Amino acid sequence: MRVIKNYLWRQRTKLEATFAFSMMEPWEKLLCMVIFTFFTLLLISGLYQYLPEHISTMQRRASYYLWGQDGDDRLVKQWVESPSPVKEL
Repeated sequence: MRVIKNYLWRQRTKLEATFAFSMMEPWEKLLCMVIFTFFTLLLISGLYQYLPEHISTMQRRASYYLWGQDGDDRLVKQWVESPSPVKEL
């Protein structure tokens, strides 16, 4: 239990020293943490909502740039699953 307590104390000290929280009043610390948490949640929700669509768009564009054919996913799967150790285009 003491090891966990010491670890958490060291992490808190590192956080306060890095962001100069040790110089702030408690209400300023709370305000900064709320703002940081809000922006972190916005980033995570944006990644969750838009990243899968963006990955599929990038896959289609890469297929078009590499093979000159739009929307043919079989070429990408065939190239990725090929048993050869050296993958050539």
